[in-house]
Amino acid sequence: MAAPALLALALGALGAAAVPPEGPHMSLSTSDPMVRKPFKVTCGIRGAVPATNVTITANDRALPAALSQDGLQATAEVTVTEEGDARLGCTVLVGSRKLQTGRTVQVFYVPMPLLDVASATEAGTELRGRCSMPPEAGSDVQVRVVAHGPGDLVDFTKPPVNFSLTATEEDAEGELVVTCEARMPPYSSRSKSQRIRVLVKPRLDIELCPPQQNWTEGQEGTLNCSAKGTPEPRVSCSKDGHSLIPGSIRPVYRAHAGTYLCQATNELGTAERNVTVWVQDVSDVSDVSVPLLPVLLGTLLPVAAVLLILAGGYWLYRQGKIGEYRLWKRQPPPDAQPLRPQGSSQAAAAAPNGCAAP
Repeated sequence: MAAPALLALALGALGAAAVPPEGPHMSLSTSDPMVRKPFKVTCGIRGAVPATNVTITANDRALPAALSQDGLQATAEVTVTEEGDARLGCTVLVGSRKLQTGRTVQVFYVPMPLLDVASATEAGTELRGRCSMPPEAGSDVQVRVVAHGPGDLVDFTKPPVNFSLTATEEDAEGELVVTCEARMPPYSSRSKSQRIRVLVKPRLDIELCPPQQNWTEGQEGTLNCSAKGTPEPRVSCSKDGHSLIPGSIRPVYRAHAGTYLCQATNELGTAERNVTVWVQDVSDVSDVSVPLLPVLLGTLLPVAAVLLILAGGYWLYRQGKIGEYRLWKRQPPPDAQPLRPQGSSQAAAAAPNGCAAP
């Protein structure tokens, strides 16, 4: 009697299965079978048997099987023309015994969708693309287009579909990915994605490249000029054929004064701006400083004059009051009350002839 055999039915993979201690074991492993695309069914056998003793079936239809040289594997090519379930089986006759294994698999075809779109676009321009399926795709396949950033561009519908989007400068700083997704319920979907590189023309903004800049001779100066853009622009500045690297620190001389032509360049083009550098001479800075003595004289003299005028006015006022008092003393009016000199008491003022009370 022949030795027991182990059957292992596999789609797209070869190899004999191990025999567990309790006896023969039959198993099935499979890749995703697809409609109208041939795939192989392999039946692994432990113990050589004649080829006539091995039968491989698909939906109860026997298929020609080829036996390996060592007699341990039988292989048949299967093509399923309709979507749905497919019954695969392997039968081996070992003496009077019939060993079988089988499995029902879902045969469908959701191939990788085709995404036709450029890998780069300029910000502010329209990007067009197409999402489609290969000719062998099933009739029930639907596709949609999704862009990470703008969101859904085209919802699930029959392929092919055309789409368009306009990338922004914000997409250049983040990530713009366009995905073509194919599905055929209830089976899993497949998708194809394309990362879009968003390009931005160079731009020299006033805050990044001020058109007027002041330096001081003898100190260190930096020409401040940078640009925006994707890819990052290269900025260069020059005057009278002499270049000055923006952002570099250098000692300042009078020769640095003047108007520089600054250019920002990337693969999309060039932006330009004139930047005027003013260099303040050290001697000019000294001349501009105000001497201390004239400042003090110009400030203190007017104040002193005002104080003298106020003091003189007060002195004249006092002299007038004293004159009035003396005149009253010499010729007092008949009905006049006695004048009380400044500093005298009430009692002294009330005494006759201005004499003080005892």
